[in-house]
Amino acid sequence: MAGKSINVKVARTKVIKALEVKVEEMKNAQMNYELVHAKYETDIEQWRKEVAELALSHKDSILGENVTINEAGSWRVPNGFIGVELSFHIPISVANAPQPQAPAQPFQSNGYGRDYVGNYEQRIAEIQNAIRVLNMSDEEVVSTSTYQSVSRYL
Repeated sequence: MAGKSINVKVARTKVIKALEVKVEEMKNAQMNYELVHAKYETDIEQWRKEVAELALSHKDSILGENVTINEAGSWRVPNGFIGVELSFHIPISVANAPQPQAPAQPFQSNGYGRDYVGNYEQRIAEIQNAIRVLNMSDEEVVSTSTYQSVSRYL
């Protein structure tokens, strides 16, 4: 039975409605991600400042091997400056707060060839294109092959 195909007729209006609902869900998920990611950016910046201040408060414990000096004129340092890099090892228990975790992006492109699924903008464009094509059709139902091609978005 594994090779048997399903032959179903689905109302065109139901497919269009399902695709429109999916577009709205995706837009809401992307908007929520952008809000959470903006909060993460401010949180990680604040956390980095706190860790830097904590490290500088322990500057008396700097050992010679933790200091790197780049001579002026090197590719990393502009002329007229000396680049100084300090390396600190601070126990996590000393930090005031744990490092914020980046939120997972809901729509990343993945797959290759026929299995490729694009990022947010590409998916929205493909779904909206499918909606436009289905709206132009005079047929009351969509064929199984048409439904199969749009079902990957649902």
